[in-house]
Amino acid sequence: MKMFNDKKIIALIVLLGVFSISYFVFMNKVSYAFVNDYDAESEYQSTMEIIKASAIAYGKQNIDSFKKEDGNTIYPKVQDLIDAGLLVPNSEGLIVNPKKSGESLNSKMITVKFENNEFSVEIDN
Repeated sequence: MKMFNDKKIIALIVLLGVFSISYFVFMNKVSYAFVNDYDAESEYQSTMEIIKASAIAYGKQNIDSFKKEDGNTIYPKVQDLIDAGLLVPNSEGLIVNPKKSGESLNSKMITVKFENNEFSVEIDN
């Protein structure tokens, strides 16, 4: 008496093939969920926008400084924004450049102008 006849063997091979194909399709779809699509340039632009917004807040907090210094401009550094509590640094007290992970942005000079009751901000390179 045969335990497996030809029909059962063919059915098992087909079933194994279907499971194998399903497994590979499923794993291919799932593996793309872990793709690292980090874009340093967009991260850098986001960081610069946060610094600009913080510089405007710094200017509003220090509105009297515009009268004391050269006319309508002040020149804080990123570190000044951190010290004022407007930016949150990493555990080492640094705002890290997303383009160059070892470089800090803390020493970057910011130009904040106050003209016609509006603030404008430029970050020096």
